[in-house]
Amino acid sequence: MPDEQKVAMALALLDAGHSDKLLLSADFTGQRTLDAGPGYGRTLTVFVPMLRKAGVDEATLHAILHDNPRRFLAFVPKKTSSSID
Repeated sequence: MPDEQKVAMALALLDAGHSDKLLLSADFTGQRTLDAGPGYGRTLTVFVPMLRKAGVDEATLHAILHDNPRRFLAFVPKKTSSSID
């Protein structure tokens, strides 16, 4: 899938109010791995700048790159109005 399409999908999720749920990831598959492709860093060096160029603000990027992964990896569910304490 082209990066532009991935950016459009991310923007659609953000526009729908899911900035607190969006996570970015990367993987290695097929020929790209064998040819020492762009690597895991491509998410930060190529994709995130594309999101900035598309108008995603720094606060939202901070949530996507720091807050959301921290919450996910800590396995702490986000409280909702229906949560029972």
